Amino acid sequence: MADKRDRRFSVNLPLVKEIRLILWGHTRGVSKTRMAEAILIDRVSSDGNWREVCQDLKQEAAINNSTVSELVADILKNNGLKDVFDIETVDWETFLVDESAIPTEE
Repeated sequence: MADKRDRRFSVNLPLVKEIRLILWGHTRGVSKTRMAEAILIDRVSSDGNWREVCQDLKQEAAINNSTVSELVADILKNNGLKDVFDIETVDWETFLVDESAIPTEE
C-alpha cells in the first residue's frame, strides 16, 4: 500500500482512520485520496488556521533573530521545494496575514 503513495507528500494514517476515510469518500462518490485532498484543502484554506500559522512564523522568526522570509525559505528548502521554483526570489512576508487589518471580535 505504501509504495503506491505519492512520494512527495505521503500520509500514513492509523488503520481505523484510513477505513473511516475510505468509507467517507465512498459516501461522497470519490476515492480516499480525493477525499483526503478535499479535507486538506479545506483545512489549509481556512482563514483561522492560516492566521495562526502566520503568527507562529512571526514568533519563530523573532526567536531565531531572522526575518519571516528567511525562515519560510529555509522551511520550504528543507521540504524539497527548492527544485520546484526559486525560493530566494519571493518576498514571503507578502503571504502573511496583516493582523492590524483584521477587525477584532468583541
